[in-house]
Amino acid sequence: MKMISTKVTFFCVACLVQTSVSAVQKLDSINDLKKINFAQSVPKHSLLLLYWFADTVRIDNNNVIRLTFDPNDGDYGTHYYGNFERVLDPLPQGYRYYTVGNLNHRSPVQFPPYVTHPGTEYDGRNRDRIIFRVRGQNLEHQDWPRIDRVYITQHYETSERQGTRYEREHTYQVTTNLLRQIRAFSAEPNQWNSLSEVRDNFESNADDSKLQDIRNTWGHLACLGLLLYIVIQEKYSSNQHNRPQGAAGRRNHSTHSDFVVNIPENRQDQPSMRILQANQKGGITLKVVTGTNGKARILWSKIPRHSQKEGVMVVLFENNEGQKAKTYKCIGMSESGSYDTSVPLNNGLQARLHDVRTRCCFFKGVGEEICRGREFKNPDAVNITDYNASLQIFAKDGKACARLYVTKSFRNWRSEFNKSWVGFYTSENKATNNYEWRQWQWATKFKFDSEDFFYDVYVYHSSMSIAPGVQARFILRDEVVKARTPSWK
Repeated sequence: MKMISTKVTFFCVACLVQTSVSAVQKLDSINDLKKINFAQSVPKHSLLLLYWFADTVRIDNNNVIRLTFDPNDGDYGTHYYGNFERVLDPLPQGYRYYTVGNLNHRSPVQFPPYVTHPGTEYDGRNRDRIIFRVRGQNLEHQDWPRIDRVYITQHYETSERQGTRYEREHTYQVTTNLLRQIRAFSAEPNQWNSLSEVRDNFESNADDSKLQDIRNTWGHLACLGLLLYIVIQEKYSSNQHNRPQGAAGRRNHSTHSDFVVNIPENRQDQPSMRILQANQKGGITLKVVTGTNGKARILWSKIPRHSQKEGVMVVLFENNEGQKAKTYKCIGMSESGSYDTSVPLNNGLQARLHDVRTRCCFFKGVGEEICRGREFKNPDAVNITDYNASLQIFAKDGKACARLYVTKSFRNWRSEFNKSWVGFYTSENKATNNYEWRQWQWATKFKFDSEDFFYDVYVYHSSMSIAPGVQARFILRDEVVKARTPSWK
């Protein structure tokens, strides 16, 4: 009986292992691709490699993907992958995994220059790879092998001492639909309309000026530049700066609007969720706004009556991915109200509604989440009139700060802005020379912050608390104002 029990235990563990290896997230569209935290968790170079792969394989009308090179010949450094880490599903009989993307491998057929020499911004330190699954048959040019699975993955950092193993948590399956969407960016934009058509098809907010910047930077690879712009710069996440928006009249992403929360239907098994759904007359509103002295304030309204004695609480998190509460307040049965926190205002802060959990007879703590609001976002940058640059006001640790975006093509910006400066004002009604005392900086003395293919970014952190009505202005010289940010709300 003991031996049988051991065998059953081993079988159950094996089943769990088999199940765990298949839990790889699927990417089915460009929107799914935008959810990946490129530059932080995943190298941006993965996008270049994936773009090359989508443009290299063949996809027929039946969504059959076929290779156009022989992986056994080592083209592009392709080689057999044994899946020894069990990152992927076990292979069906007659199939093989191959990996491609090793830029140090000497192979008969080489990658294009945009993959091998992408520049510092997109250097992946040779960590990223593509894995694909094919039948292990004799390969002939008239019948290239059929691919039925494609993945993007990456090696662990050298400092993590994991050898050449792949990171399971950063391995993603790429569907045929996503490959098709990426292939839409592969055409060389010889005509202006081809680039603008791709932009419109994917509802990008890039205006004509932005498209011209992309063409100037990327040349015949302008469609690739547009893809990178859409995936990296247009996505709104807590770990990114807000980039300048497209032309006025294109899609408007409101930064301080109310967020109406819809209760997910797949959580009806939770008692608190059933109560909310049964009594809800309108959408719950949760948002983070500017409080006093640069601190975050939580506003809530339309909270349904809660049947639990303890009621509910509002909780503040660092961002949508945050797991640790920064502060919270029990609001009992209050349908609407506000809570002035002691947390300095920062981009990404998020308010959530939670149950109240009673511990140790009387201590009340954060219970199960009910719903959440939208992350707090800094307002978008505004164009500096007559120049390829933009100005943005943003909050950093509760202080009013300014960010300059200077396009790469504006190479002589320092000489043009030699006498230019940025000042902070408590109100948009203040005269230009009535800026806050010592709350200004020469444009050429802004500190370098970051860069990408399109912008160099410079910042100035003032000591002025962010508050409603605060405005930043870009003064070219004397009192010639070239940009005014929206009044802070």
